Amino acid sequence: MFLPMTLKRNEGLIRAAVKLHQEGNIPANTYVVDLDSFESNVKVIQQTAKRYDVSLYYMTKQLGRSGFIGQIIEQQGIEKAVAVDIDEAIQLKERSCQIGNIGHIVQPSRSQWKFVLTKLNPEVVTIFSYERAKQLSEAAVNVGKVQDVILRIVYSHDAVFPGQYGGFLIEELEGQLQKLQRLKGISVVGITSFPIFELNPDNNDYQFTPNMTSLLQGKKLLEASGIQVKQVNAPSATSCRTIPMLSEIGVTHGEPGHALTGTTPLHAYQEDMPEVPCMVYVSEISHMDDTHAYTIAGGFYSRSGMEGALFGAHADAAVAQRAKVDLVSPTNIDYYGALDRCKEMNVGDSVIYAFRTQIFVTRAHVAFVRNIKQKPEVVYFQKRGM
Repeated sequence: MFLPMTLKRNEGLIRAAVKLHQEGNIPANTYVVDLDSFESNVKVIQQTAKRYDVSLYYMTKQLGRSGFIGQIIEQQGIEKAVAVDIDEAIQLKERSCQIGNIGHIVQPSRSQWKFVLTKLNPEVVTIFSYERAKQLSEAAVNVGKVQDVILRIVYSHDAVFPGQYGGFLIEELEGQLQKLQRLKGISVVGITSFPIFELNPDNNDYQFTPNMTSLLQGKKLLEASGIQVKQVNAPSATSCRTIPMLSEIGVTHGEPGHALTGTTPLHAYQEDMPEVPCMVYVSEISHMDDTHAYTIAGGFYSRSGMEGALFGAHADAAVAQRAKVDLVSPTNIDYYGALDRCKEMNVGDSVIYAFRTQIFVTRAHVAFVRNIKQKPEVVYFQKRGM
């Protein structure tokens, strides 16, 4: 999906990845992140957000939810994280990263609220239901705190990804707010929905999903109940392109994830995006038959959108040789990928992919690399399972 744009805008990363793999500094099944470009992406996103008065929570799950990269992001100016689940929050906190929002997609379980309040200390907790709010309130009262919460809302026409459904129904929200305001351990301070953006039909810009209408309707209901709305949180595709759109419509918070690596969907189509693609996936030709070359896998993702891969025994060959990807069924474990066989292929060749991923759900390593154009150096290697 991102291979042509990465080759056009960050060929040095591809060359560095091949060099590191061929020299034995990284194994197959490793994502390689160009840390220098990554830091530049974080800076330009933060500067744009500051210009438009939008606050940001960074997300690391696309990068394997690494406390190392959380520290890097915070050093570049985005000070707090959004944790997709409590395990991500724990890994970030172990590296002294600050938690801005937890519960964004996966709600902590009933027994974990005390830990969330006393060890993770989030700025806000996203809540999907009154029952969860009541659990959190009781835990907060027991530890002597009042926790700020934002409500995830949903309406029948909203866009919701499979496996992510949940939230306060708009048509029931007014009655729910009365009950929520009686809970002594929480304070409702805002509202959220997901996803807020989608590509337009021409693939040349973003447009709002119906969720934005629901989000603004929810804000009005909160304000009508006497709640001071401090957060209108609108995640998905938060980037330099979308931050002005968020600001104009009254959104206060965004959550950049894929934009940090220059891999939101629009980055595959538009060359003028401020964020540079800075992540590739490295594999190796394991074996071949008459029709296919099989590549060591473990890091593929079912929604990747990949179409091709580069291959070669050295960088000059790899940037010039492309093969078509034969997609593996997402119903099977990705032990191997498959490329249409070319006569130039050899067992042991490096294979470079660039596609949309969620590293935290894969079995892949992550190598964070500096100085890609001079002397590539792995400065941090995150082994799978960590």
